[in-house]
Amino acid sequence: MIIVEGIDYIVIPTGDLESSVKFYSELFDFETIEERTGEFAIIGLDSVNIKLLHTNGSKGALSEAKSPVLSFVLDVDDFTEAIVELESKSVQIVRGPEARDGGEFLHFLDPSGNILEINYKED
Repeated sequence: MIIVEGIDYIVIPTGDLESSVKFYSELFDFETIEERTGEFAIIGLDSVNIKLLHTNGSKGALSEAKSPVLSFVLDVDDFTEAIVELESKSVQIVRGPEARDGGEFLHFLDPSGNILEINYKED
């Protein structure tokens, strides 16, 4: 069993990044911008983060963007053990492990082809 410490973020595709940041900030009081690029913004509310992903408004853009729909946070030891478990269960790994933000991430597919992520960040 993979031991998860929490959910890092949930991806929401958007055709207009600026208006989506404004919408979630003004309507639901998401205030904290955790990270922002021209392609996405991660905004937070307490312990919940959403990643607004710019998709140019096309249908099916989330899968075309090859971005995870759910990101699980693990500690570094559990991350290593999770990779072993995914491989032992023949789960399809589509990206990683790769370094990012002082840690690592790995993308894999669920049975329906949705991309999931596991990651850890060094403290």
